Amino acid sequence: MNKIWILLLAAVLSFSAQSADKKDKKSKINPAFKQLLTELKLTDEQKPKFQALQKEQGKFMAEQKKRSAEEKKTAGKPFYKARTAKLKELFNEDQLKVWRKHQAKQKAAREKKAQEK
Repeated sequence: MNKIWILLLAAVLSFSAQSADKKDKKSKINPAFKQLLTELKLTDEQKPKFQALQKEQGKFMAEQKKRSAEEKKTAGKPFYKARTAKLKELFNEDQLKVWRKHQAKQKAAREKKAQEK
């Protein structure tokens, strides 16, 4: 009987740990980015296209980690120029204003962080 209780307790604890892991994975979205998504008010047609652009950027950023500083600059300029062109096609004027405002905030935060070092 004691073995059954121990097994039952182990099953409950493992289930609790798994549900906590799922909650942690969902909350990994940057709050500023989450707010941006809300403010952009993407249409159902725009959402998959924007997600594809974000995945593309994620892959590019992973590649950038492997490069030297000079290689990052030379690879980054054409990538971001093309990305900006794609975003201009995807977004309407209001969404583009929201995007630019977000980018300005992010740039200011990066500069502030760099000065603190």
